[in-house]
Amino acid sequence: MGNAFRNTVIAIAFIAIASVGFVWDFNSYIACGVALVGSFAVGLCVERIFIKRSHREMIRLHGADWHSAAKRDE
Repeated sequence: MGNAFRNTVIAIAFIAIASVGFVWDFNSYIACGVALVGSFAVGLCVERIFIKRSHREMIRLHGADWHSAAKRDE
């Protein structure tokens, strides 16, 4: 679910940023480059949101020190 959502957000961000670049009459290479960088940045932000949410869920289920207990088992 998270992967599909992240990829959808990346695609929408790319289309939105590229279309704004073309409307502002940027060179097509510059518009695509800016859109590519912007979509990857949006993808990383969405990924971090999912990671933080899963950490909060683990803390809620297993307590505040669940991460240190997992490292101790290694």
